[in-house]
Amino acid sequence: MPLPLQKATRLVAVHDVPLDCDIYEAADYPKSGPVFLFFHSGGLVVGDRSMVPPWLVQTCYKRQWPLLSASYRLLPQVFGNGLLDDAKAAYDFARSLGVGGANRHVIVGGASAGVFLATLIAHHLTPKPLALLSICGIPTFQHPFFNSSVLLPPDPITEEEVERYITEPVSIGKSPYSPEAVFSTEMLLPGGAKNPNFTRNPISLRKGSDQDLNRGLLYDYYLYENMFPILVGSSVDPGFDWTATDAEKLKQWPITILIQGDADDAVSPEVCSSVAEKLGTGKAVYCEAKGQDHLFEKTKFLEDALPGAPGSKAMTAVLKAINELGNAVTRQT
Repeated sequence: MPLPLQKATRLVAVHDVPLDCDIYEAADYPKSGPVFLFFHSGGLVVGDRSMVPPWLVQTCYKRQWPLLSASYRLLPQVFGNGLLDDAKAAYDFARSLGVGGANRHVIVGGASAGVFLATLIAHHLTPKPLALLSICGIPTFQHPFFNSSVLLPPDPITEEEVERYITEPVSIGKSPYSPEAVFSTEMLLPGGAKNPNFTRNPISLRKGSDQDLNRGLLYDYYLYENMFPILVGSSVDPGFDWTATDAEKLKQWPITILIQGDADDAVSPEVCSSVAEKLGTGKAVYCEAKGQDHLFEKTKFLEDALPGAPGSKAMTAVLKAINELGNAVTRQT
């Protein structure tokens, strides 16, 4: 009989503030298989580790990969080096989850800006992850999109509107800006199928936190002011132009699978497509979802990809990415 998915929370490190990690796994998972390390969305300025797409949880459950969703400190109280420190702490923790603390292989990934932390691991840490999964992601801020004064809201956000967030103490993401995207183990049946009887408590959709959701305005502000490349720094975020000259680094780079909606208005699709082009077909697989916006899949289950299901066509890119990810991991384990 399939065992149910369980959630445990562990302390990973203390970097000014505690950094916790949620672990989703069933009791019968092998202790030697790969681990999936996930970083949440939120433009590096907001969000919460509870925001994990159900289809990703189901994918990891079917393959018996423990899924770790890690906290990290937010901009602008930390910069690129701080994000790298937090990513390293989470990666080291994920690797240590073998029997007796033995090292395990790790797959890294994230949604939106969470992909940036996953990419930092591939750039700076060894051993390299088995694979990298980008979900409507930002693998780098060294792209013209982040240096073109892109205006998302009708009017520019003023410094006065975000000053309180710029001057507040260091914090991790503690506000799921999209409460409907918060994952609960009750959403799945034992065996990993979607629970058709799950209903989210309406109160949970309205519940606030001690972190103002308007902190997300920092993304619009920094995007328009072209501040992201400066905040993260080119020494931490080298971009991908190096692929043309550094054959050895490219050889060591993990297989990178990128899910991207071609109607994304929060992050230009060209950010990910250019990364895929520079890495080349031997290292990157670009999975385009036609007509889809940013994080179009954030509340979707694998069942939503079945023929005849509403919006199933949009999930074609997700299914392709899952298949490519499974193949990449199988080849290396």
